[in-house]
Parts: sequence; C-alpha cells; structure tokens
Amino acid sequence: MDIAIVSPSPKPFAMGGIEKLMSGLYHHIDEQTNHRVELFKIPTEENGFWELIWSYKTFYELDLNHFDKIITCKYPAWMVQHKNHTIYMAHHLRGLFDTYHMLNMPTEVQKSSYPLVNEILNYIQDKQNMTNSLVRFFELLNELHKNKEQLPQDLFAFPGPFIRKLVHFMDKWALHPLRIKKYASISETVKKRKDYFPKGEDVHVIYPPTSLSNLQSGSYDYFLVVGRLDGAKRVDLVINAMKEVDNNDARLLIAGTGPDEARLKALANGDKRIEFIGYINNEKLKSLYADALAIIYVPYDEDYGLVTIEAMFCGKPVITCKDSGGTTEFVVDNKTGLLADNNSKDLAKKMKLLADNKALALNLGNEARKQIQKVNWNNCITNLLSEVNSSEVNAIKKVISKKMIVLSTYPVFPRKHGGQIRIFNIYKNLSSYYDVTIISLNNESNYYEKKFGGLTEISVPMSSKHLEQEWEIEREIGIPITDIVMQQLLKYSPDYVQLVEKYISQSDILVCAQPYLFSLIKSYSGHKTIIYDSQNVEYELKKSMLPDNKAAKKLLNSLYELEKQACSLSDIVIACSEEDRKKIMELYQVSNEKMILAANGVDVEENAYVNYENRQDNKFKLDINDEKIIVFIGSWHKPNLEAVEEIIKLAPQLPDFKFIIMGGQCLAFKDIKPPRNLVFAGMVSEEMKKLIYSVADIAINPMLAGSGTNLKIAEYMANGVPVISTAIGARGYNVDSGVHIIINNMANMADSIRELFNNKKLMSDLSIRAREVIVKQYSWEVASLSILDILNNGGKKVVSLTEAVE
Repeated sequence: MDIAIVSPSPKPFAMGGIEKLMSGLYHHIDEQTNHRVELFKIPTEENGFWELIWSYKTFYELDLNHFDKIITCKYPAWMVQHKNHTIYMAHHLRGLFDTYHMLNMPTEVQKSSYPLVNEILNYIQDKQNMTNSLVRFFELLNELHKNKEQLPQDLFAFPGPFIRKLVHFMDKWALHPLRIKKYASISETVKKRKDYFPKGEDVHVIYPPTSLSNLQSGSYDYFLVVGRLDGAKRVDLVINAMKEVDNNDARLLIAGTGPDEARLKALANGDKRIEFIGYINNEKLKSLYADALAIIYVPYDEDYGLVTIEAMFCGKPVITCKDSGGTTEFVVDNKTGLLADNNSKDLAKKMKLLADNKALALNLGNEARKQIQKVNWNNCITNLLSEVNSSEVNAIKKVISKKMIVLSTYPVFPRKHGGQIRIFNIYKNLSSYYDVTIISLNNESNYYEKKFGGLTEISVPMSSKHLEQEWEIEREIGIPITDIVMQQLLKYSPDYVQLVEKYISQSDILVCAQPYLFSLIKSYSGHKTIIYDSQNVEYELKKSMLPDNKAAKKLLNSLYELEKQACSLSDIVIACSEEDRKKIMELYQVSNEKMILAANGVDVEENAYVNYENRQDNKFKLDINDEKIIVFIGSWHKPNLEAVEEIIKLAPQLPDFKFIIMGGQCLAFKDIKPPRNLVFAGMVSEEMKKLIYSVADIAINPMLAGSGTNLKIAEYMANGVPVISTAIGARGYNVDSGVHIIINNMANMADSIRELFNNKKLMSDLSIRAREVIVKQYSWEVASLSILDILNNGGKKVVSLTEAVE
C-alpha cells in the first residue's frame, strides 16, 4: 500500500512523544514492510480560539485520496477525510476534554442574543450534521470571524465553553464510524477516557515502542527524572520528596527544559544532591538511563509514558504514582517498579527504599525488562496495519494462546554460532504471537531453564552413556558427529525424551530445527501442525564433510531417510535460501505448496550501522588510521575452517593489510604459526566484535562449500562493512556484485581487496546500499513474518506466479 501518516507540527516547534511516535512509525513501516509511506507534518497552532479553528479547517480540506491508507494520532489531523482511515489515538485536546473540569469553567454555552451564534450552536446539536460535509459549518465560522469585534469577547475565551463545544463537535464528526476503518489507542488509559471514542466501537490497544536503539543497563548510581519541566509532569513533587530522603549518597538528576524550570530550580535550592542538566540529546539520554538507580516519572493521568518503556528496556525500575495513568499499566508494584501515593512523603519512602537497597532495584529492573519485550515495532506495525474486525481480533487472541515447541540438538543460549542465532531470533519474534518453548540438548551436564521475554529455553544434558557412545563413533568417523548420530543415541538420554513428550502433549505446533530429532514428533503428523526448519540441506552438507568410509556412508544413508521423512511428513518446510528450497524440492520431491523461504538475517537494532566516514574517524580516535583492516568471523564448522585456510594463503599476498579472524574456528588453528599480518582473535565479546566491525575496512567471506546461507554476510552488511565474497559465500542473498557487495573467486580475491580499498566512493556506496537491503529483506522480523503469514493462513501458502510456473 501507499500509506500516509498525518500529523500536526506544533508552533512553536516541540519534539514530544507524539512527534517521536509519528517519526518512528514512518521509519519502521519503511524499513520493515513492503509498503510505501510518507509522513505529512503540517504546521499547526492551538494557542488561541481562531488559531485552533483554522488548524482544524486546514486538515479538513487536505486531500490525500491518492494514498491507499492514512493513519492519524491526534487532533486536528484526524479531520482528514479518507476511505481507509486508521485512528491510532494518543489523546484529544485534554484541556477541553478530560482535564477541563480542573478549570472550574462552565460546560454549557448560554443562548445568545446574537443569531449567528445560535445558528452555530443549533448546527452542532443537529445529529444529522454528523453525516454531512462541514462546508456550511466552516462558512458559519468564517462569518463569525468577520463579525468577531461586534461580539462579546468572553465568547472566544480559550479555553472556554464555546470552543469546547466546537472542538467536541469536530472531533465527533471526524471520528464517526462512517469515516473510520479502524480504532486503536496507545494505552488502556486513553481507551477508557470519557468521550474519546464513539460508543460501542472496538478499540485496539497497541503499545508504541521507543525509537531509541541499543538501550543498555550500566551501574545504579542516581535517581533520574526525564521530560518537559511543566506543571503536568509534577517534578516539584519529586523535588520535595528528594528533600525528605534520608540518604546522603542519594542523587537526583533532572533532564529537560520547560516553563517551570526557574521555579523548580528555586524549589531545589539548598539541596546539593539535586542537579538540573538541561536539554539532552538521544545519546546522552541513553547514557543517563543506563547508569540510573531508578527513573521517577509521576505525571498526572499520563496518556502513555514513553519514559517508562525506555527505562524498563534499560533494566531500570520506575517509581510512579497511582494516579499517573498510562505508566501504571507497566509498573507493577514491587515487581517491575514501585507505586506511590501522590504526596512527597510516600514518594520519598519509595525512593529511600531503593537508595538503601540497590539489589532490590536490580531485581525490579530485570523483571521490568522481561515484561516489556513484546512492546516492539514489529508488533506495533503488524497490529496497526492489520485490517481486522471483532471476530478476527478474537481469532488473534486465540492464536496468541497457542503453544509452540522447538526441538534443537544444541543449546540456544548463549548465541555464538549461526544455528543458535537463527533459532533464537526467529522464535523470539514468533513468541510475540505464540507461547514458544525451545527444548535443547547439551553436553555440559547442565540442566537449565532460561527466559527471554516470551521465549523459554529448557536445556537437558546428554547422559554419560549417550556421550560415551557418541565418542566411540566419533573416533571411528574422525570428525564431530553429535547431530548425525542423535537419532540412534537418543535412547540413552531418556530425561530429554520424556520432557519432550510432556511438552508435545501440551503443544499445538511442533518444530524440528534440523532433521535429527524428527523421530520424536513424526507420529503426530496429521494430528498437530509440524514444521521442519531445515537450516541446511543436511544430507548434502554432511556428504561434503564426512570421510569416504563404510561407517560414514551408513550414517549418510540414515540421514537421507530421516531428512526425507522430515520433508514428507511436515506441514511446512522452511528453507533459508532459494538454492536450498529448490534442492529440497528436487532431492525429496517436496511440493512447492509446503515450502517457504525464511532467509537468515540479523537484528538490525543490535547491529549498529557505521558509515565510511565514521569508520575512518573511529580508526583515527584509536590511533590505527594507518591500518588496513580485513575481518572474517565463523564457528568451528568445516566450511569455515576451509575458508580460514584460504585466508592463511591470501594474507602473505597482501602484506600491507591486517587480517583479524574471530570466532570458535580459531581454536582449530591454535597450533599453527599464522602469517605476520594475521591475528586469531578467538571468541570475542559482543562489545569487542562491534568495535572491530566499526573500524574494519573490508569483510571477506572466502567460502568454498556449504549449504543454507552465511549469517556473517548479513552481519557484515548490517554493520556497514564493505564485503567481498565468493559466490558460494554469498548464496541465498539477493544481492548484486558491485552494487551491494563484491563477488569474486579466490584466484582474484587479492586483486579485489586492493581495488576496493583504493576506491573510497565504492566502499561508501557499498556500505550504504548493503545496509538498505539488509533492513528491507534480511532482518529477523522479515524472516519471522514469512512463517507467521503461513501459520495464520492455516498452513496454506499463497503461491506467487513465479512459484506456480516452477
């Protein structure tokens, strides 16, 4: 679709929660979907009677019918008329709605001695005008404006009863069910407010996420207040509470500016523990969140409270008041934060509790981070763009209650190699829609259960008998064979089998990640939904890795039959590359109808993009600007080991370049002396990996064999590192050589590296275009949605024309 997001741009300009939401919707719809999207921001004034009226009229006259869909979030933008209009409500003009009663002003307009005023009042009281155009309405207001000097000025009081009547009428007209296709709100608080939505209409609560990326948890040093310094935010309540906190080590930082700043500074005068730090940008804000002991956010009846969401993503508890509205939908007292009465004494009591007990703050923050994981852009956009009626909403709720079990021959936590990364990210995203449990085996005698948001992994250790039998076969074969012998050795790990059987009985969808555990679920074919997530064409991959001897051939024959069963008995077969999809269909005669492609990808938020210019700046800061850095990363996997062997041959041909090799593959080369310009970094932390990517000039992928796709390619591209790969290394990715990456053979790899390094413009262009294609096609959200689509369609795939021809 062509989608228009329509929003007022306040005069004077301010960047508040609504502005951030509109910007976030625009960028994430553009990045995560195939829709085209435009953001319309129209300068709007609302600081007077007539300024507000003309702002409503401007949006009423706006013609956006060349778009397929429009989305609006607040007055007066929702005056736009469109056949496919979604309301994603943040709030009405609160001073004329739910907070108007605080002004102690009348709600009714007295009958006037001026006929024109009475005509307008009669017009807005006539229910038939709710379905008519507003041409006559604005004609009457124009006439009123021309004669305003002859009328009593208190009629135009702002706020006042007359403007309140007019705005209520225009909002009800704009939000009439005849004009709106879908109603949504940013919180339950907004949904429940009086007169906000037409009576009897379904309103979907869709929590908007933050647009801040890479939110982290650091130390626990100080209380933090973030936001505009005005009366509604009740920062004075926090300052008064801080004065009552009996802890000399406690500190309060107040970030933000606003009309109350001078008064608040005067109120805080004399308490050296309170510091005003003024306006802060996003990077500084993330740093402040990271090292906060707790965030204090106590506005009155807040619509939503984005500060709460951001704090929780940083693993920080939030202290809020019981009357703070939307923020109380996330702060559960003594679980994810603390709830206080709206007085300084009780608030001080809660602050002192955390100031004296940082361990409690840590526990509350950890629980808060778990609870908030489903508030993400993928869920927000999917729910907002879906065309649903009440029955479909109930169907979605039913889907969310379904249980999915995923079987894996290796643990998913911690995520080190490609298989772990794929399983974790795809099923973490699907856990927003299903109750997902991964049940894995490990060889470390360690039983554990770990949670990540809505995703659970239970890992069961292989028995000593299982391991002994595996080692005997491994000595005979000559290479690690944990997965390929799993089917015949499972009987020696009965604890795992019993646990899987228990979970299968409770689950609706059974997933086998790779074919090796398929024997545990094959008997449920036809009774439950079965998914085979192939990851590779395992038979072809193992055939290229196993030695040519009798024992290996026996294992291969057994694997062929097992993989064939997985393909034929599953309802859905997932391939991670187009090459694998075609190979599976050819090798096992799998129908195209059950095959879907869910390409490997990356978490685009975790992999921060660094452009060419910033890359050079980073090298300068680290005093390595003369280094020409080439990187390669991989796990201990035969195709990766072969690639490292090629790099060892390549490095002496490029003595002025430095090669950095990361990952578990490095252990296989611990006994060799590498070329002088090659470093085996081994397993590195995420922070170190990101640092290396941020200064690397080129990433290479000299693969000579393999199946599936190489996650490292997507990771390089997401981070903005220009890539040179063999054709085999780039398999499965829809990229063009010279446009997104450079593809060449090993014989010409050295020349390709020199030519690319000497072409700064091409390096910059590759970096930009590679990141773009990753965001649009190869994020984990995209891969997960391809699976979700077929599950939501009852396991039936909508076949494209190209696939039908095939």
